Amino acid sequence: MPSWNIHIAHAEGLLAKDGPVARVVRDRNAFLFGNLIPDIYVGYMVPGIVHPIPYRVTHFAKPEHIPKPREAEFWVQYVAPTLSELGIANGRAGGGGISTDGVVDAIGAAGSKSPEPSIAVDEIAAVPAVAVPAADGIVAVPAADGIAAAPAAVGVATVSAAGEEAAAMPFGAKPGDAGSLAREVAHVSPAHAPTYELEFDPAQSARFQEEAFDGAVRASALPAAARHSLFDMVLGAWTHLLADTIWNSRVSDYLDVLGEKPSKGFRIKKQGDFDQFGKSLAIDAFPAPTPGLIDTAAQFPQYAIDERSVYFTCAIAHEIVRTNHLAAPASYRLLTEEFFAATFDEVQHAAERLMGERL
Repeated sequence: MPSWNIHIAHAEGLLAKDGPVARVVRDRNAFLFGNLIPDIYVGYMVPGIVHPIPYRVTHFAKPEHIPKPREAEFWVQYVAPTLSELGIANGRAGGGGISTDGVVDAIGAAGSKSPEPSIAVDEIAAVPAVAVPAADGIVAVPAADGIAAAPAAVGVATVSAAGEEAAAMPFGAKPGDAGSLAREVAHVSPAHAPTYELEFDPAQSARFQEEAFDGAVRASALPAAARHSLFDMVLGAWTHLLADTIWNSRVSDYLDVLGEKPSKGFRIKKQGDFDQFGKSLAIDAFPAPTPGLIDTAAQFPQYAIDERSVYFTCAIAHEIVRTNHLAAPASYRLLTEEFFAATFDEVQHAAERLMGERL
């Protein structure tokens, strides 16, 4: 729900303060890029995503009208281990009472609802590696090196068992066609449909994303000195999930107060308000596609991020920052100025507090 201008503003604010986040982050470029990672392979923000990964997987969220990412589960699986490797913390997920309900119980706002029953930390398991069956209009990419086949859209370049790239126009385009937003949306949307295969292997999908662009991930063994950059990137992704958790929970609470249910009209008004609020924020920073950032993104532990997607993400972030202004004062149709100010501050305080409690 929060757009990238809001996520960038959260990241800038955390780095500007002398708090737990700013004190531990060394690679600000990696942290800022991490704040955008969960949306990259969803496929709607970044073009050319041949194998989109469902939102429920990238965001650790139950499929519903207003999903609430399970940020604590992401912390346990990815942030805590990198902390332990760096010697910053012992790898525990302790402090403040971590739950895996989707909303951290330490946030403590009245009326928040957890999307799923709580489970113990030691019961958390990685997403199972299950092959995704072919659907209408989708064909399977041949398996290679013992990895099960993942789906590829018809018309998208595929990689044969011999490793040769098959020439094809992207997303069903014909020779001479310009890019089409409608074609891209039609390609990406099935991965997010409620009827889509519930089990999904994100690492497998990321691998075929890389192969579709002829191995566009830099081959590198991450040196010890770069491990902190990887931690900063993982921490940025956690910050994104925490922000989505709080924003989406507060919107859900707001809907309950109004006595309404999610609808197209509500969604249009809500998103219009979010667009205005995001453009009202003064932001300046955007990630730069340096060799170090590209190397680190290729090592992102949930799924590798290909070089082409890194460049696209940085370019989009640059344009968002460059054009982020309102032509006229914000005029909200559903939410309020007080709602946005309070929720934005809640995200900032929650990130600082949880970092301090969990380190």
